[in-house]
Amino acid sequence: MLNQRAIPQPLSWNLTIDSTTLLVNGSMTVGSVMVQLVNRLDVSQDFSDYALWWAKANIWLTNTKSTLDQYGVQSDALLHFTSMHKLIRLQLPDLRVLSVQGDFSVSVFAAVCKLCKDLGIRHAEELSLLRSSRLPSTNALHERRTSPRRRRNNNGTLNRHNSMGDSLANNTSTISTLFSPTTPKLRSTDSTIRQHRSISNLSKSLNNLDLNTDGNLAQTPMTPIKNVLPQLTKPNNIIEKSILNNLWYDSSRSLMEQNTHENDLILLRFKYFTFYDLNPKLDAVRLNQLYEQAKWSILSEDIDCTEEEIMAFAALQLQIQIQSFHSSSTSSTYLSPTEDVGHEYDNGNDYDVDRALERLQDSLLGSKATANQSTSSLIQQFSTTEELCDYLRLSKQRRFPLKTFKRYWFVMRDTQLTYYNNECQQRSAPIEKISLKGCEIFPDVNISSKKYVIRLLIPSIDGMNEALIRCSTEEQYAKWMAAFRLASKGRSINEPSYETERESILALLHMQRPSPVPNQTKSKFDIQPENFVSNKFVKKYKTKQLTERILEAHATVSNLDGVEAKLRYLKVWQALPEFGITTFVVKFKESNKKEELFGVAANRLLRMSMTGDIVKTWWISRMRSWNVNWENKLVTIEFDGETIQFLPLYGIDSKCIHEYIGAYIFLSMRATATMSDNNDPLRQETLFQRLTAAYT
Repeated sequence: MLNQRAIPQPLSWNLTIDSTTLLVNGSMTVGSVMVQLVNRLDVSQDFSDYALWWAKANIWLTNTKSTLDQYGVQSDALLHFTSMHKLIRLQLPDLRVLSVQGDFSVSVFAAVCKLCKDLGIRHAEELSLLRSSRLPSTNALHERRTSPRRRRNNNGTLNRHNSMGDSLANNTSTISTLFSPTTPKLRSTDSTIRQHRSISNLSKSLNNLDLNTDGNLAQTPMTPIKNVLPQLTKPNNIIEKSILNNLWYDSSRSLMEQNTHENDLILLRFKYFTFYDLNPKLDAVRLNQLYEQAKWSILSEDIDCTEEEIMAFAALQLQIQIQSFHSSSTSSTYLSPTEDVGHEYDNGNDYDVDRALERLQDSLLGSKATANQSTSSLIQQFSTTEELCDYLRLSKQRRFPLKTFKRYWFVMRDTQLTYYNNECQQRSAPIEKISLKGCEIFPDVNISSKKYVIRLLIPSIDGMNEALIRCSTEEQYAKWMAAFRLASKGRSINEPSYETERESILALLHMQRPSPVPNQTKSKFDIQPENFVSNKFVKKYKTKQLTERILEAHATVSNLDGVEAKLRYLKVWQALPEFGITTFVVKFKESNKKEELFGVAANRLLRMSMTGDIVKTWWISRMRSWNVNWENKLVTIEFDGETIQFLPLYGIDSKCIHEYIGAYIFLSMRATATMSDNNDPLRQETLFQRLTAAYT
């Protein structure tokens, strides 16, 4: 007994949690420390949502089985015993501000998934949280570089966030109300009030609209644009626009770890522009919020539009608002986000079954098959390899601005485009053979002047070579534009989606074509054009001119219901050249230029000049690896046979670029069997973090 060695006892020391001091040792688990703290507090309260927060180390001590030594907690540490769920003011894409409980202890990715589930938004991986703008700096240069376009100058109640969300949340009757409902988007004339009671009811409803008190997120809020645009300050240059993209929260870290506090204003937005399985019946809330984000990006001039495009957007917005009024006036009750919002598609004739069969048929054949189409003709349709041939006009890149077009005979087969002097020479060697796979395809259309030009940016060793192809008619343009778009993705015109793409392009052209407006329609109501077009066009044209052009464009879409109009709006939005490209100002290694743009899109990476012109394109599918040197913030991306390196400028975090690339790879995997068969949120989050976190 005398020779038996004594077992040393662990040293005890004092640990301060808030204002309470506990006697602990390093081998104690976090759970035992919390039990000791709760017993010392002697308060009858449910502490199941509470955890320990270590502010100095900027971490949560959420693993109750880990010891203090494993976390590195020592006697000089000051811990806080606080709730993991805290109240935040969440601004939705439609600019409504909701007071919700957010989880401050989990990653932003997991927190967004929980928020979207509560809001009824599917595929939460497409969204993320964005920081609101801070108070302007007294330093003018610092203010110009760090204040995003969402900077506002309202008088809010919280000193830390003097932003639009604070003003909205405090100036409205409820926390979820956006604006004081006093200004209508549509107003009836005196004669209309006497002659058309339905239009009078529409204007009356808009004048007395109490927004969002029903809690329905699938309905479009009718908001006066003049109350919003002065606060949606757009960036002055490409640098400020690039800095905006650095305001996204890090998806791999929690809100608490990113200096977020209770009652902070946080913006929920669609971050990644690839929308999977958009089903109008299941995604009424998601579709509406996506439409609202697209609408505000157009009205705030975040994306440039031509006159024909802005009139098409205005016409669709007008139709959506009219249909929104009619649907709300004919329904006595409103649906919650968790209820079936697609009831307008249900009837007693098994419409859902017929709809499903039609969608399956369209996906297989590309268009509705006729009843007398034989099996042999279907086999022949898929077994033959078709080619597209026609006379078009071509203009290659020139040093002088004047474009001259020359007529050639073009042949499109698979993803190869060849052209000859005339049709008789098709059997001989072509003048040039162009591989369209990996090309950038942009429209250059002016309906009024009958200009139907397709702009091709063809990758080469020296960069991107430009070629302009001019069509004669709308039908010819739609046929070749659809073929070029499929070829750029490595697909051919033999695929069923070709006909769908062609019809979609024709529909967009038809929508932009001016149509005569019946006098009866003109007398029904006036519109406030400043609520439908961006400020650039409000300054360029008179109110009467804008009103007439919007009503002319609306005549082509007046037969659409609200859901169809929103889908058409998103289709036009996705067709814009700037759609879905997130840019960052960088300095490429071994480049003589000080500043260039690096763009990230759903399926490609781009090198761009500071004017926005595309210099080179790399397809993500050909990328082998990407990584970041965290010491010097250098980003390295390796492709087949090429490696690029660049350094982000103006305080842009390399982690933000890394996350964009990894997220788009994750989103591209959703259609694979591995992702579709795996509905485990934890495993999906683990895969997302492996691709985006950039931390070992």
